[in-house]
Amino acid sequence: MHLPHYDISENADDYSEFKFISKGPNGSIIKVLTFQKLPVENLYNLSLLDILEDGQLSDTNFSNNNDLRKILATITQTLLDYTSEFPERTIFFQGSDDAGRRTSLYHKAITKYYSTLKKDFTIIGITDNDTEEEFNPLKEYIAFLVKRK
Repeated sequence: MHLPHYDISENADDYSEFKFISKGPNGSIIKVLTFQKLPVENLYNLSLLDILEDGQLSDTNFSNNNDLRKILATITQTLLDYTSEFPERTIFFQGSDDAGRRTSLYHKAITKYYSTLKKDFTIIGITDNDTEEEFNPLKEYIAFLVKRK
């Protein structure tokens, strides 16, 4: 994908963490993308975190920096880079809020760019009864899996 995205300012040697800076009306906010091993072979959780002023990490902070598309494009670019390095790994992600607003946001982003994303990734939606199926833009999901083709 060739969408405007943030440059990664720092990444861990083992590709487990990537930092970038969101810039907007609320200032510069350091964001961290992490990939953490889950108990299933070759399954990794993707988290998007904000580094708060006190140094704490938050996956529930709503920074509202008017750069959502650029952040989503940065996540996608990082997924491309990460899965180029580790093509055997499957990435799991879901929204961190109880209301499902962030999961809905991820669904909308996948839907919008699905024709482009499906060239590089197999995308699976997980339903509320834990059924895994090929992503369907018309269905609701509670989580997602992506794997490099």
